[in-house]
Amino acid sequence: MNTEIIALDYPIETNGLEARELEMRRPTVADMMRMDKAKGSDAEKELKLLADLTQCAPADLEQLDVSDYAKLQEKLRGFFS
Repeated sequence: MNTEIIALDYPIETNGLEARELEMRRPTVADMMRMDKAKGSDAEKELKLLADLTQCAPADLEQLDVSDYAKLQEKLRGFFS
């Protein structure tokens, strides 16, 4: 499956290790269906989707600097174009 690497300006700890970059896979229809069925706000659903696509826990992604989170959002939008 195609993946993209997103370099982080502000590393986080994920899965017990420091991450200076995250690998994000392209979403599938199944991913989108799970997101649609998930409970919570749009922001919470998006966080869960990004966590699935990067194989990180949502709590790990919550550590991201807002500029790094914006990079993930931008990459996600790019997958749809």
